[in-house]
Amino acid sequence: MLGRNRVTLHKWIRQYEIEGIEGLLQRKPVSGGPRTIPLWAEKALEKKLQEPQGFNGYQEIVEWLEQLLGIHTCYKTVHKLVHNKLKSSLKVPRPQSIAQQEEQQKAFKKNLADNLIMLNLFCIAVLCTTKAVRFWCEDETRIGLKTITGRKITARGVKPVGIEQWQFKATYLYGIIEPQTGASFFWEFSHLNTECFQTFLNLVAQNFVDSILIIQLDNGAFHKAKRLRVPDNIILLFQPPHSPQLNPIEQVWQYLKRRLCWLLPKNLEELRVALYAEINKQTN
Repeated sequence: MLGRNRVTLHKWIRQYEIEGIEGLLQRKPVSGGPRTIPLWAEKALEKKLQEPQGFNGYQEIVEWLEQLLGIHTCYKTVHKLVHNKLKSSLKVPRPQSIAQQEEQQKAFKKNLADNLIMLNLFCIAVLCTTKAVRFWCEDETRIGLKTITGRKITARGVKPVGIEQWQFKATYLYGIIEPQTGASFFWEFSHLNTECFQTFLNLVAQNFVDSILIIQLDNGAFHKAKRLRVPDNIILLFQPPHSPQLNPIEQVWQYLKRRLCWLLPKNLEELRVALYAEINKQTN
């Protein structure tokens, strides 16, 4: 029940027999020297690590403790505290544009449900349609022959090696996903421009002809081109600028690229085979 070893219990019983209950309950002096990083500083560091910006490395934490809290310590002590006790480690950060407006993002997320309800009512009252109204998210990504790199796991003390190639032929994958159901639709194009996007919208409209599609997307110039003709059963809903994290399809691109990590295709056709295989796994 106590989770203690039998040897510890024997020591307790022996001490009780010799010193009684007073000796058993007497506090022992703590062995070892004083803490290099006091508990209050540890709590401050733990709170700082909760912030998304974090630290660029363990040495930066050493400098932060010294400059801000006046605590002099070494790299090894900080690494042991942060990695072992606070369970924090170096991670690959999510890039964020310096031009991003946090207020716009909060407003978009807060009002998204109400806006979708109003668009649904608009389709019923103004367009006089009985078609199902569905919400989708759209984006494009570039995938090429240049090796997609990532982390590797090796034994302690073994430096990982990643073989990569520098070829700059690429293709573009256009896609939409429906967050509520997980349904998706992808198409490959040679370029990222208005003509390809127009073709993609037409394909989407034809594939979901029985539905009205509200499609969330970013503010790319070709998404707003004057010559663009949006099909009748599609409504475009633009997210705040420089805010890719608001679009769930970004996670799909991350998943696909992780699966293609360290792949060395000889040509675009070989890349397509691997890419389509991963898309089929996701859609099945």
